[in-house]
Amino acid sequence: MMVTELPWDDRSVSDDKAEKLIKEKVLELTLFPHRKKRQEIADVINRSKSKVYRLQKELVNEGKLKVNESGHIERSANADQIRQNQDISKTDFANIPSVQRWISSMRRANVTNINYHVVNFWKVCRTLKKSNTMFAGPKSFLQDTHEVEPLIDEFVERFKKGQTEYLTNRTQIDPVKQSQSSPQHYIESIRSFIKRNGKQIPQGNIQIQRDPNLIYSNIKLTDTERLKGIKFMEKTSENLKNLFIMHNEIGPRTDTLFTMKPKFERRVVKIDDVECEYYVCRITEKKQSQQYEKLIITPKARALVKTLKSGERIHDYTHLRAGKDEYNQKLRELFAYLGKIDSDPIVQSQYDKGTEEYYLTTKPSHAVRHSCVHFLMRITGERAEVVSALFWEKPETLRVYAKTSIDSILQQGVCYYCNPPTEVNNTLKRFCTLRHALVFFNNGGKEKFRKGIMGEMLGEVKDDSN
Repeated sequence: MMVTELPWDDRSVSDDKAEKLIKEKVLELTLFPHRKKRQEIADVINRSKSKVYRLQKELVNEGKLKVNESGHIERSANADQIRQNQDISKTDFANIPSVQRWISSMRRANVTNINYHVVNFWKVCRTLKKSNTMFAGPKSFLQDTHEVEPLIDEFVERFKKGQTEYLTNRTQIDPVKQSQSSPQHYIESIRSFIKRNGKQIPQGNIQIQRDPNLIYSNIKLTDTERLKGIKFMEKTSENLKNLFIMHNEIGPRTDTLFTMKPKFERRVVKIDDVECEYYVCRITEKKQSQQYEKLIITPKARALVKTLKSGERIHDYTHLRAGKDEYNQKLRELFAYLGKIDSDPIVQSQYDKGTEEYYLTTKPSHAVRHSCVHFLMRITGERAEVVSALFWEKPETLRVYAKTSIDSILQQGVCYYCNPPTEVNNTLKRFCTLRHALVFFNNGGKEKFRKGIMGEMLGEVKDDSN
């Protein structure tokens, strides 16, 4: 029997696109006429029940699902709501020429959820009409971009305050959660309306200016936690161990981690009479359409490279989507093991957006990328320009991934090779330069011999170079 691959399981689909497709399906199956229960939805989308719960909560925060007074999601709709959702394309709003062109264009392109876009745009127009006497309806969005963007800004402001016009009366909205919600789905509908009416949108215009939550920029694993993670993954499979080691070492995006076929180049340099080995590889980040050079420096990663075939994938998963799902789930289990999140999936699904726990639960693999950036900052003497070149074209992106902490500032000048601290903390080793990190990771974790105040030689530190 042939099994049809689900759209979000297509290996050519990016993680972000797959997540969007799954969320759209969850929304569709939750509402009329399907009204399926969570387990039924989980069976259809081939994901866990807790995954469905988490997505439904996000949909509630986005205003796409409603909850009743007891806090339960409303799967059924009253007759008026059903009629309005089904018939909005037959109202006077849909008879406006520009809206007709838009709907016809979407139908020709086989766009899914046409009514969803129309309803979103209707809400935008109704909200602006109520608050802005100068608003002239849909045609206002076909003006020059500089005239359109103030309208969008006005709508977003009202959306954040919970003042959006809806088809039916809604229960009281939590003002804090509403202020944190994203109006992106409304902006996408506006963009669709404009573009399918033949208007060009200049690059960078009419989009949500995301202000990344800097709480996420502090997410990292300590050196000790990373080593515990390697042992944890190794107990499950060789694949997971390899992925975790390389992910922490070079920090690619998850899609790239699973599809890359790195060619490793071994190099040797002598530093302070120590022959130092390291590896270099180049990977292409599809999202950025850019190739980046990566450095493999730690003993665990160098040992792994020696077992891998250059130019081939670092795992043997035949179904990439299943591999990504397993990896992300094991990362959640690891974070729970390390005490960073709760082990109960229901508790995980209830974390508030903007917290570290929420990010570790919803984007576990991306958290490893954050951690890698922190690690590289520590071993290069906090040289942002050096680390940025390994990940992005624009250095300012680094602040989102690794915000400079007070500890980093206080430990400037500390180097576990040439200037170790009085109280050694092997959980977050740092170095003044990459060269000193390289020699430390090659000499068994020994500090550089230097004379003390009384001319005494400082001894060797414990071998903890991994």
